[in-house]
Amino acid sequence: MFSLRTIYSSVKDRNYRLILIFFTVYTAIMLIVPLSRLVPRIPVPLMTFLLCYFLYRWKRIPGVVRPWLFYPLLVLSYWQLQYVVSSHFQEFHGAAIIAFERSLFGQLPVVWLQEHLYHGVISWYDYIFAVFHASLFFIPLVFPLILLVRKGEERMKRGTVAIALISLSGYATYVLFPLTPPWMASLENMIPHVERITLRALGELAPGGLISSFSPSPRGAMPSLHTGVPILILMIALKEFRWKAMWFAIVVAGICFEIAYGAEHYIVDIIAGLAYAVVCYLVVYRWLIPDDRLAKGRPSDSKKSSI
Repeated sequence: MFSLRTIYSSVKDRNYRLILIFFTVYTAIMLIVPLSRLVPRIPVPLMTFLLCYFLYRWKRIPGVVRPWLFYPLLVLSYWQLQYVVSSHFQEFHGAAIIAFERSLFGQLPVVWLQEHLYHGVISWYDYIFAVFHASLFFIPLVFPLILLVRKGEERMKRGTVAIALISLSGYATYVLFPLTPPWMASLENMIPHVERITLRALGELAPGGLISSFSPSPRGAMPSLHTGVPILILMIALKEFRWKAMWFAIVVAGICFEIAYGAEHYIVDIIAGLAYAVVCYLVVYRWLIPDDRLAKGRPSDSKKSSI
């Protein structure tokens, strides 16, 4: 009988099985939410789930490639958000967050930052912030590679399990809690005028079409994965490399600052990203795959394949 239990049991590697389970929950949410909103959509997310399963099961995929399958699947899942987010026709969240930040800080931090640092033209430091912003797209690839070379395949795969968990959790939240980001709230006259400074600077460094293609969910502000993913990676790096990884805290701080200054996220989104990172770290590193349950692996083991 072809069932979920059969699917999971056929994937022998625990790390791949956990990623498949995360995709199962995410896919279920992506399929159920449009139906609950009475706006059915073509079940495109189901295709990603099936692709995830069959790629991990396909024995012809080289062992050196298999541990990296998580990343293109996450990118594809993010792109597919457009099919589900478009099913939301009610009022978007945002007014309560704006009121809360005003009561907490006296005024919106994004407005204050742009009043003091932005002078109507792109400055040299805005290009630096643009590089920080774009780093989210390659950090989840570079860091697992470092883990693979320095700590072995098993620790690398454990790290990708955590990255998959926080990414899919964030994507699902975008659908369940669509929040209008500051730059869009400005366009809708909810807050004073602010500019997408970082994205403007990034647009001068990269083709605009390439940037827009990675924005399928403009209401996806809560949580900030630009905060959550780097903080999660920092926590993993501190565990694996101790004080040698402290330099990465500068990158994390730069990213957290630029997404607020660039009107991409509220401070509340940044705090939510931090919370998601801590929870996902604890779930994976303390509960699902703690050190005493981690298979022994050496850097040379990365040439081997297991499924």
